[in-house]
Amino acid sequence: MSDNIELLRRQLERERAARKEAEKITEQKTREIYYANQELRLLNDQLEEIVRERTSQLESARDEAVRANKIKSQFLANMSHELRTPLNAIIGYSEMLMEEAGEIGETTIVEDLGKIRKSGQHLLGLINDILDISKIETGKMEIYAEPVELHDLVQDVVATVAPLIEKNGNRLVVEADGGVFTADENKLRQVLINLLGNAGKFTEDGLIRFEARFETREDRTGCCFRVQDTGIGMTTEQMGRLFQPFAQADSSTTRKYGGTGLGLAISQSLCSLMGGVIQVDSDPGVGSLFEVWLPFLSEREERTELLTVQIPSQSVPDRPGRASILLIDDDPLNRRLMARYLENESWTLAFAENGEQGLRQARELKPGVICLDIHMPGMDGWSVLAELKSDPGLKDIPVVIWSMAGDRNLGYALGASDYLTKPVGRERLISVMDKYVSNRGEHAILVVEDDETTSELMARLLIKEGYTVARAMNGKSGLAGLAAERPDLILLDLTMPQMDGFQFIAELRGREDWSGIPVVVVTAREMTANEHKELRRSVQSVFQKGAFDYRTLLSEIRRTLGEV
Repeated sequence: MSDNIELLRRQLERERAARKEAEKITEQKTREIYYANQELRLLNDQLEEIVRERTSQLESARDEAVRANKIKSQFLANMSHELRTPLNAIIGYSEMLMEEAGEIGETTIVEDLGKIRKSGQHLLGLINDILDISKIETGKMEIYAEPVELHDLVQDVVATVAPLIEKNGNRLVVEADGGVFTADENKLRQVLINLLGNAGKFTEDGLIRFEARFETREDRTGCCFRVQDTGIGMTTEQMGRLFQPFAQADSSTTRKYGGTGLGLAISQSLCSLMGGVIQVDSDPGVGSLFEVWLPFLSEREERTELLTVQIPSQSVPDRPGRASILLIDDDPLNRRLMARYLENESWTLAFAENGEQGLRQARELKPGVICLDIHMPGMDGWSVLAELKSDPGLKDIPVVIWSMAGDRNLGYALGASDYLTKPVGRERLISVMDKYVSNRGEHAILVVEDDETTSELMARLLIKEGYTVARAMNGKSGLAGLAAERPDLILLDLTMPQMDGFQFIAELRGREDWSGIPVVVVTAREMTANEHKELRRSVQSVFQKGAFDYRTLLSEIRRTLGEV
């Protein structure tokens, strides 16, 4: 019995010792956990402090980047204004002086002024390219989508590049669909002018084909533009460098043809920004084919309906017995074309399908001007012209020959006032019509522009065209001028001291008696997409200085004023 008790006692002592040992180990582990938690808290505090510091540094870096971007954007806007404004004046004055020198027969002066104009345009092109590359690289190039009429865009681009293409003895063939689509018109025009300009520059005595077609790719509706030439062409190696900034096919190309090598790099970036692609295929000595495809939002059928112009055999003028323009032409497409060209002008149109009908309508309507085709079945245009000039009641009506071919001298000898060779550009047609059916002296225009040279240039240009002109050097003095005399139209710069163009527009639209005055913005400022949208709600048109010629501006002024 005693042995069992002793055994039990020893077992209890062992268990007691084991418990003490376990308690000791537990206490030690507890202390270790406590100290580990303390270290973790310390590390956590240190990490939080590091995160706070890094966050503060990142926020400062972000704020600095935002400030730098704002400074860079402001720098680009200022550079655009400060460089383009004087170049705009150089080009504008040279064009105006060329016309005046030509009128007095000073051919040598005309040639010298032409060189000045050409150099100014070249320098302006370089500046525009460098500014565009800068905006693209800094992510500041914005896309402004608006409805674009394909046929009008093509006509505008062709009219711009025609002198360069013709300079090298090339022939241009154009094929384009009709319809409206959504795109950034200015950037698309820039791409097409670059491609056509290159085709004209690198091709001599050849053929250049320009196509604009609606085309669906991968279930996305879009528009495809193709420029094909029979020029010098390129090798595969040269095509590999083609879209790199400041790179051309090779050094010999640069020496012979000039240029910065920025045009195609910019064009590719612009196509990418608009969601499209640009591709090239070329063979040395055979020629090149450039293809641009861009997506758009509206379906083709919907856009085409927007542009459809229904033309009866005779449009009814708004005044009994009177019409601004009478077109005598047997081709319905030509009648449709003139209606499209002049649809935004406030002139009334009448149409005749043949010579006999044209004479009857001329006697009934007494139009302001008659446009006459030469090649018509039955009674041709020469017979109609002779009949018109022999009729005492019709002989004083100006007649403009509108024909594919014919004897220009014979037309003038028979009494024609002007001679237009088809195809006729819209600007050319409007400018000729305007000589015979305009009445500008009754229109007053206010030019709000802080640059003295540009202001004087615009005033001289408008006065020469017969308008009454007032000038203001900033928005504040412009408003004072409005209070003294209400103009029919305002030409407005945006970047001005004291009160800029945006403030001026806000003040103008805030006055009920001034809110209806049309405003045309002419600026060298680089505008954001939001500024474009804001302006579009308040002004008739926006012209970028250096990116248009003054004939286009005058055409817009006539359209806005609704001259008849």
